[in-house]
Parts: sequence; structure tokens; C-alpha cells
Amino acid sequence: MTKKTNNYKDSGVNVQEGQDFINDIKDELNQLQNNFAIGSIGGFSGYIDPPKNYKDPVYALACDGVGTKLRIASTLKNYESIGIDLVAMCVNDLIVSGAKPIAFLDYYGVSKLDRQIGRQVISGILKGCQLSGCDLIGGETAEMPNHYTNGNFDLVGFAMGINERHMIIDGSGVKDGDCILAIPSSGFHSNGFSLLNQILKSYQADKIDLLQELLTPTRIYVSEVLGLNKNFAINSMAHITGGGLEGKILNPCSSSSPQCCIQRGAWESKFLKDPKKIWEKFPQ
Repeated sequence: MTKKTNNYKDSGVNVQEGQDFINDIKDELNQLQNNFAIGSIGGFSGYIDPPKNYKDPVYALACDGVGTKLRIASTLKNYESIGIDLVAMCVNDLIVSGAKPIAFLDYYGVSKLDRQIGRQVISGILKGCQLSGCDLIGGETAEMPNHYTNGNFDLVGFAMGINERHMIIDGSGVKDGDCILAIPSSGFHSNGFSLLNQILKSYQADKIDLLQELLTPTRIYVSEVLGLNKNFAINSMAHITGGGLEGKILNPCSSSSPQCCIQRGAWESKFLKDPKKIWEKFPQ
């Protein structure tokens, strides 16, 4: 008699493993103190108790991912840093308008759930949340066999922030003569990796040290930027991501034809030990 195999597990989805992974996350969260979260994760939705010291609160939402930097994490089998990247990409988008991050959710899509890898990712996400002063209040782990192939997976983050309505930074205050200040990055952050991965195919030197350096987590600017915003009048801010300075620096400005002047080569890159072989392959 032929045994029927039409069940969820035989299709490649292990429901029990998914539940065990949720319990892993709960174990990690139980070691942390919540700032705004109400209750535990694992329900259909997450609740927060927002800070009470806002007179006219408005809420900002941001969504982003880590992109093909995930491939480098897979090559090195080091997944914690991309969890930090995920939080950073979202909260750095929030703070440029003056919003304080308070909550975070993640989406983790895989072909087959590996709890050890998943725990590394979650550990990084929780570190990112701690650095940002926000709470992980929920998320989704999706096991989709034959959709994510060849070991590929995806990470997406969602962040929520709070601000005073009259304190929203939208670029409307930009005026002639304003000074542009830049806060250094920790590296390539989480952008440009499709091009980097292509370049690395022809990179002849030992790649391991370079890959480890490229995996440096995206810098989380929450404390610096919100601290500056308390003490100085900031007219506009930009999170330099896809498109670089040229594509992002004027994005927040409401002027119909804003202009700024940046001198190329006015600063030196210090985060690559052997930058020449990489930089010479980048388009100017």
C-alpha cells in the first residue's frame, strides 16, 4: 500500500521548527528590557505604549532591506551583522526627518529554516534595536521551498518612530549659504553590493579579509543625529543609500531647483585596507 505524503512537512515546510524558532526569539527577548513593547511576541500583532512626553505626536514608518550583502554573509557563514544592517537601514531612514525609533518588525524569508542561522540573524536584529533604542515587537518567518533557491534568503525590516508634528525635518528650511555636514560611514553599509559582488568575481587577491571588511555592519546614527537635533537647528538631512550623494543629498529639499557643492576627493576612505583595486573599478 502506497503511503500518502501530501502533508505540509513533506512539501518542505516544517511548522514545528518554525514554532521552535519563535521560542528561540522569545528566549532572546526575555534577556532584554523593553522600552515601549507591551507583552511578548508570537501573537497576530505587536503592541507598543508610546512615550508620553510628546505634546502633538506624529508617527513615522520606514521599510528597507539588506539587499545582496546577504550573499557575502552566506559566503562567510556569518549572519549576525546583517541583522544589525537591517535595523540600521530602517532607523536611519526615520531619523533624517527627526523621528525617534520606538518599534521594529522583521520579515525573514527562507527556503528551509535553519534555526542556527536564524538565531544569528535575530541576535543581530536585537543588537541593532538596542543601539537604536527601539523594541522588536513582532515579525514573520516564511519558509518557502523552491522559491528561495541555492541557499538564498531575504530580510526586510519595518521601523516605527515618533516625532513632534512641528519638529518634522522636511527640507523646507534649506536656504542659500547653509553648511553641509557629513557623518562618516562604517563602510559600504548595505548599498552597492550588486556592483561589488560583480567586481569581486574578478578580484585576484585573497578575498576573505576583504569580505569580512565588507560585512562590517551599517552604522546606526540614532544617538548622534537625535543628539544634534536637540542642540542645533537642522534644516534638512539625508540618509545616503542607493544613488549615493548625487542621488540622495537633495531628496528632502522642497525647493524646485536646489543645488549644493561637494568637492570630490575632499575626504579619504579609511575602511578598506586595499582600496585601490576596488575603487578603480567603480564608475566615477
